Amino acid sequence: MISSLALSLALLSPAAHAGKCDALIKKADTVKPEELPAAFAAAAACSSDEAGANYTRFMTRATDSEILVQLSLAAVDADIWNPVWLMPTKISDYATRDLITSQVGAACADHPKVVTFLQGAYMGLRAVDFQQWDDAFSDCASPELDGWLEGQLKSPPKSSYDEKYDLLMGIYVARKGPGALPALKDAAIASHEHGPFDAILMKMDESVAPKLGASISPENQASIEAALVAIAESVSPDKARAVADRLVAAGAEASAARLLPVVFPDRVQGGSFRWGGLSVERADCKGVKTAVLHTVEITEPGKRWIVTDEAVSELRAFKPKLKKCTVEEGEWPVVISPEPLVPGGLDAWARSVGAEWAGQGYTVEVKGEAGITLP
Repeated sequence: MISSLALSLALLSPAAHAGKCDALIKKADTVKPEELPAAFAAAAACSSDEAGANYTRFMTRATDSEILVQLSLAAVDADIWNPVWLMPTKISDYATRDLITSQVGAACADHPKVVTFLQGAYMGLRAVDFQQWDDAFSDCASPELDGWLEGQLKSPPKSSYDEKYDLLMGIYVARKGPGALPALKDAAIASHEHGPFDAILMKMDESVAPKLGASISPENQASIEAALVAIAESVSPDKARAVADRLVAAGAEASAARLLPVVFPDRVQGGSFRWGGLSVERADCKGVKTAVLHTVEITEPGKRWIVTDEAVSELRAFKPKLKKCTVEEGEWPVVISPEPLVPGGLDAWARSVGAEWAGQGYTVEVKGEAGITLP
């Protein structure tokens, strides 16, 4: 570790700087390495500007990570932030970078200004430089920092993706785990019109993700389902649909079905939903490929996000119409609308399906059948 840090810093040239505190600054070149933090603190007490301009001069003589951590804390305590913010980029070994920034963050209990220093990093640095400090955020056990992070998350940027905000969400998730869900829920609601809505939903998934090879706990599954439903009930129908699709993908179809009135507010009819269903009777009628669409309206009480197999047997039970034709072999194909229909929308949907069969060379007829009601 010592040789790696020394090698990393050896390429940095000490900067000569003359001023009223020059004698204190020159100690950067003469004191023992373990005396560097105290020497820097004395120089900063004389002139924070001169000390800040010469931070790298002190840094080059640090022979191990502990000295560099203490030097960084001395600078932070003196409100000298900029050179410390950029300090990790001057260390070539990534493990050493992480160790130093982690220890600076862990010192926030004894050095309260570290919290303000980290907050400033989010405001003042580019994403690539801010990322160097993620371990410091994770290891700073400060309720004040938690409150600040939560406040930042609840005020998302007005863009679909913001790299620094995404990093901040990752930091908060690393700190709080499933406890991050309430703040992320509020952030998603605040961002649904002009913000990183999808990125926030992804971080919600990460907050409850089980360890590799494990399954999500029932408690965490219930927590994220409740949070997603609360989001969907507070956002626009298109965003609510994105939430519902995410629930379905996670195997929470019952929770997704609760969102049907939110996603399709114009399709609720008497507390139920109407889906289109049809089966296709095919035959050759004197050389003419003919398809009869046996079309029905399926009434569903809002328990299912998608209507699938339950209606198939009834859709295939209608009486054939093409009895005098040569029937094509195989079961009648069944088609069910992918979403509830608007009132009176069955005919338009059936015609759209019929156009697909016409495109395959069939003469298409439509026969309305008695409706189907699912429990």
